[in-house]
Amino acid sequence: MNTSTHACLWTAALLGSNLSSNAWAQSFESTIDSKISTSAFDSVMVFDSSGTIIGDYDPETNPGGTQTRPGLFGGSGNHPIDTSVSLAADTILDTNPAGSFVFMPDFDAGLVEIDGLVTDLVNGQPGGTNLVATMLYSTFHTINPSFIYPGGTPIDVPIGQITGITAATLTQTDLGAGTLMPTDDPDIFTIAILIPAQLDMVVDTALPGEDPIPTPIDTIPMVLPVAGQVEILSDGSVLITLDITPDPISMVIPLDGVVVPDVPFELPTFGAETASVIYSSVPESVSVDASLGMTIVASGLASCAADVNGDGMLNFFDVSAFLSAFSAMDPAADFTGDGEFNFFDVSDFLAAFAAGCP
Repeated sequence: MNTSTHACLWTAALLGSNLSSNAWAQSFESTIDSKISTSAFDSVMVFDSSGTIIGDYDPETNPGGTQTRPGLFGGSGNHPIDTSVSLAADTILDTNPAGSFVFMPDFDAGLVEIDGLVTDLVNGQPGGTNLVATMLYSTFHTINPSFIYPGGTPIDVPIGQITGITAATLTQTDLGAGTLMPTDDPDIFTIAILIPAQLDMVVDTALPGEDPIPTPIDTIPMVLPVAGQVEILSDGSVLITLDITPDPISMVIPLDGVVVPDVPFELPTFGAETASVIYSSVPESVSVDASLGMTIVASGLASCAADVNGDGMLNFFDVSAFLSAFSAMDPAADFTGDGEFNFFDVSDFLAAFAAGCP
């Protein structure tokens, strides 16, 4: 028997159900309050690249510029020197996150589910940081100024401030389920839940005075351990407070096809002079070590599953909309959420319809 036949057989039962609308289904559309929610994201990112450095000498435009030459002494001309560079940025991002989720408690059974969590961790507050390059190169010397740079000795070179993390979005990837525990206050319950999620970021490596170069770092998997509480308010809404403390992130991400411009900078000497060089590179990878802590405060308004057509009222038109969705095997009619369309979906719809909406 197909779903159309089922729908016809159950139409009479649906039409004969109680049309009252005095209660609400246990589902709350919840919006994060950015004014009092907080997020602390501490990250150390290291961009590894290989390439060459060469003096900024040019016989026509910069004849007094620096020349680079392999080895300790001698040679002539301006030659590239094989070099590897790690660009390290330590960023602490303190923001007021924004976002939303669906909160689904069963206060009688002591169970809770959260779905659809999407959180903008940056929320218009990008984190800036200072960029430091650690260079490792073959032995070379320079002219203008004259100086020897022994190979195998890393040098830290301050580059300047970069824009840092310009986007960071935490997105739930599967249903989160947990428990509700009563407290001494009958309107307050504690929450313990695990939420699978992923973190997507964009890091800008813009040097001072240059246009930013966005580097996406996508799909970092995370499991969010959540502890908090929910308070049932007098108007039937809920106030939800969630503390989220996932395990630290540690990973290395290959960078393929990323193009970066040549970077001019000054190499230190023992005196006041510096050697002016240009670094040409091919990015290889970025390593990320980060920790995240969040406190989310959200207000939840009761939604009404039986209001299938979304007009804010329960009547015959919701019955008709459910029957049409059920016949078409539309997810809107999958009231049990099991991916199937059968008697149990009709039964749950009848119960929600009879319970009514706020």
